Amino acid sequence: MRIYVLGAGAIGSLFGGLLALNGEDVLLIGRKSHVDAVNRDGLRITGIAELRIKVEATTSIPEEKPDLILLTTKSYSTAEILNSAKEIVRDSWVLSLQNGIGNEDKILEFGGRPIGGITTNGATLERPGVVRWTGKGMTIIGYYPQGKNEFVERIAEIFKRAGLDTRVTENIIGWKWAKAIVNSAINPIGALLEVKNGIIRENEYLLSMAIEVVKEGCRIALQNGIEFEVNPVDLLIQTLDQTSENYNSMLQDIKRGKRTEVDYINGKIVEYARLVNMEAPLNLLLWNLIKAKESLGDRR
Repeated sequence: MRIYVLGAGAIGSLFGGLLALNGEDVLLIGRKSHVDAVNRDGLRITGIAELRIKVEATTSIPEEKPDLILLTTKSYSTAEILNSAKEIVRDSWVLSLQNGIGNEDKILEFGGRPIGGITTNGATLERPGVVRWTGKGMTIIGYYPQGKNEFVERIAEIFKRAGLDTRVTENIIGWKWAKAIVNSAINPIGALLEVKNGIIRENEYLLSMAIEVVKEGCRIALQNGIEFEVNPVDLLIQTLDQTSENYNSMLQDIKRGKRTEVDYINGKIVEYARLVNMEAPLNLLLWNLIKAKESLGDRR
């Protein structure tokens, strides 16, 4: 299968590399420094596995359409990158493995055929060309917004053969919400205190707070008509256990002076709360604190 990884950072390169290693025809599309390193030395995966993978990489959008586009950009870049790739996105299958809520709707706006996805695999881009696989988790994909699809089943089988624990759901919108709710607790708490995910699991005060944030998100989701296949509190605990050695992506972004995805996680939950005349005080507080931390940068 010809697969383009659009926005090949840590997670995109991890998935793309493992798929290429299993014989899929993969093209990583990313930043020049990363692309140059991959083309020169191959993609190196460290941590859970020690691999060096020969995979094609480029900074430009090809004209030829692939069988599948794997979208792994930051949520705030979704519209921009879909617009730059609109000729190949239109009528193509696009699987979003992004954080946050609303990316699949943007794929629809650009004429793509969206597949939703979540993953609890942890990865960091240590340096150009080198991805550390920090946590081996599950991946769930589904036809968006709901239902069955044979092509989605085929993708799941390809992922499984590449060593990625994957299953298909008919309710991917519920899973996307569940993951966003879990991230709304783990990411801001870890970023504000600058701790690994495992510290949140081990510290009774932090774990108690994380659970309350998740419960708030659940109440808002249910009022917006979202149904869950998994208890988000159980998913919170599972994610903390599987990614205990991770410094979450929000913290990594702040450390690098980059914009976080808090607007598409806590911010979206606040937005959906207002749609049903609810309040989301914990999410609103965490949203504002992260925005403040972003704006302050390294100033103390």
